[in-house]
Amino acid sequence: MQQSENIQLNPVIEPYPVPFTMDTIGWKILFFLLFIVIVFIAYKFFMHYKSNQYRREAIAKIQSIGTNSEISIFEFINRVMFQIKLTALHTFGRKKVASLEGEQWLQFLDKSVKSSNFDQYHAVIFRAVYKDEFLPNSDFNKEAFINSTIKWIKNHAR
Repeated sequence: MQQSENIQLNPVIEPYPVPFTMDTIGWKILFFLLFIVIVFIAYKFFMHYKSNQYRREAIAKIQSIGTNSEISIFEFINRVMFQIKLTALHTFGRKKVASLEGEQWLQFLDKSVKSSNFDQYHAVIFRAVYKDEFLPNSDFNKEAFINSTIKWIKNHAR
C-alpha cells in the first residue's frame, strides 16, 4: 500500500486573535488596588518626612549658629546645648528631659545615641553653661562639637 504523495490539505483555520483590552472587572480591581497601595506608600513617606521636620530645623539652626562668627565660644556652646535640649524635649517629653542637668544630662545624651561622646566636652560645656566662660587653652574643637551634635540629632532614639 503506497500512499499518495499528492494529498491536498485544506488551509489551516486559525482562530480570530483575542483582543487585549482592559475592559474586564479584574483589571479595574487590580488598578484600584495598585492605586491604593501607591497612595498609602506616599502617605507613609509624607508622614515620615513631616515627623522628622524638627530634626531638619534643629540641624539648620545648629549650622547657622556654627557659621556665626560674631558670637563667643561659650555663647556658641550655650546655644547649641539649648537646641539639643529643645530637640530632646520634642522627642522624649518634658517628664524625662526637663529635669536633667549637669552629669545626668550628658549621660542621657550619650545613652540616647551610640558612639555619642558629649562626656569628652564635659568641662568645656559646664564652664560655658554654668559660668559663662571659656578657657582658650582647652582642646575644644568647634567643628567636631557641631558634627557630634548633628549626629546626635539625626540618630537619637525615640
